[in-house]
Amino acid sequence: MDGLMWQTLAGGVIALLLSVIAYFLKLLMQDFRLMGTEMARLKESVIRLELEQAVVKALLEKYRIQFKNVRIQ
Repeated sequence: MDGLMWQTLAGGVIALLLSVIAYFLKLLMQDFRLMGTEMARLKESVIRLELEQAVVKALLEKYRIQFKNVRIQ
């Protein structure tokens, strides 16, 4: 009877540990999914910023050339 009690106790502890591991794995998977979503938003933001930077650079270049022409005349 003593061996049966130890087996029951060990089985309960193992079941509890497996439940905790499963819970943390579930949280980890949710975090990976959220990270994927955030990465997609970050990539989109970087693309927008690069485009805005190109526009600003083109405008500054245009105004620099105009200012240069005004100073020459």
